[in-house]
Amino acid sequence: MAFDSNEVAKSVSEEQITQLVHRFYDRVREDKELSAVFEAVIPADKWPQHLALMAEFWSSIMLGSGRYHGKPMQAHMRHLASIQPEMFINWLGLWSQTCKELLVPELAEAMLGKAENIAKSLQFSLFGIYQDIPRSAANLPVSASLTTGMH
Repeated sequence: MAFDSNEVAKSVSEEQITQLVHRFYDRVREDKELSAVFEAVIPADKWPQHLALMAEFWSSIMLGSGRYHGKPMQAHMRHLASIQPEMFINWLGLWSQTCKELLVPELAEAMLGKAENIAKSLQFSLFGIYQDIPRSAANLPVSASLTTGMH
């Protein structure tokens, strides 16, 4: 039987999305490179709103719920000075780790596929770079990923 990632994607629940978003951003906030970017733009008292917005985003991506009405490209463009192309490796690695921890393999794969497309799109739009971003680089520091050629 063929793997239909769109059908699998629709099997995720809103509760799973919320749990995934919260755990992922816990990891982001613990990550040396990524936490600095987020801390600079999201005050501590605004994290609940950011997490709710990200749950709406992923609900719209995975379930087609239409709950998200933001402009992610514009949001990232406002912070371009603090974002580096290599950070997408770490971002995707943390997302991969969280998906694999919390979801069944087929659903984790569907969410990873969507995240890869988002990361590639952002990297291209922000920096003019179009490349595959390795999932296997989970938890490697940016400097290590550059020296091993994973960019």
